[in-house]
Amino acid sequence: MEQKKKMPLWAKILCIILSVLLSLVLIVHAGEKFIFAKFFFKGAEREMKIPGLWSGFVPQGFDKLDDDTYLMSGYHKDGESPSMLYIVDDDGATKCELYNADGSAYTSHAGGVTHFAKWVYVAYNTGEDSTYCDMFLLSDVLDGDGKATKVDSVSVPLPVSYCSVYDGVLYAGAFYRDGSEYTTPEHHRITTPCGDKNTALMAVMTLDENTGKPIRPMPEFYFSTTSNVQGMCLTDSGKIVLSTSWGLTKSHLLVYDLEQAKTGNLDFDDVQTPIVYLDGDCLVQDVVCPPMAEELVYENGRVLILTESASMKYLFGKLTSGNYVRSFPIE
Repeated sequence: MEQKKKMPLWAKILCIILSVLLSLVLIVHAGEKFIFAKFFFKGAEREMKIPGLWSGFVPQGFDKLDDDTYLMSGYHKDGESPSMLYIVDDDGATKCELYNADGSAYTSHAGGVTHFAKWVYVAYNTGEDSTYCDMFLLSDVLDGDGKATKVDSVSVPLPVSYCSVYDGVLYAGAFYRDGSEYTTPEHHRITTPCGDKNTALMAVMTLDENTGKPIRPMPEFYFSTTSNVQGMCLTDSGKIVLSTSWGLTKSHLLVYDLEQAKTGNLDFDDVQTPIVYLDGDCLVQDVVCPPMAEELVYENGRVLILTESASMKYLFGKLTSGNYVRSFPIE
């Protein structure tokens, strides 16, 4: 009787490793939906695929150019290659690397991207109390040669980490994380009328269509926000939505009704500036989302959410839903 050949030890070990990896993938994939089903996946829809995730692109900023075209900004995980934009439409995605005026690589974190008139704005947080939204020509971004050069900057009186433009008004906000290197100046730390401890500001500045610069040197007013804000959008019903995230913890979409928001004045450097408090008094919805949510786009009653979790820097999102933009209905 012929004896059956025994499986080599290395083959047994390989089978065990593959089985463990497969089980891990299934557990992570199923676990994500179990954890977030009630708050997110039941209402979520899959939108466009996020480009560049295998090439070192770490997604950060998100903007809508027109009905079919979107911009995504981000940095390269090696920290030396140029930051980049992706132009995403129905035909796919086109990469545009960013450069400084002297020809050197533009290596900003590119935490936010937006556009107005003939300019594209990219958030550039230098770590100082006042930073910039750097300006690129929209025509340069879209001309198809794969690169765009910085032409100017908008100075913002806070460490800007995200930015959006609505009806010619720039919204540029700071990111604060307690116990980390990501901090804000002391005058950002505010106890709101309802007793919340807010830690960051968002500046609101009307832009000049001819120059792309603010029509006034200082913000017309500020929003006072909570910690960990990665992006914002405005809805058609008078609400403002903030995305908050940090590391592997759950992300949140915080929805505030602006009609219910209380106002006051921010006193800083002998100047009083109006301020709107985004706090518990006007919070109307808190949607729990998968980790690492970044900037937002609002369209047709839904908030589209960009995430960085599937980038080569973090990887785990490749096993879950992080390869795609997801949308969630917000009235």
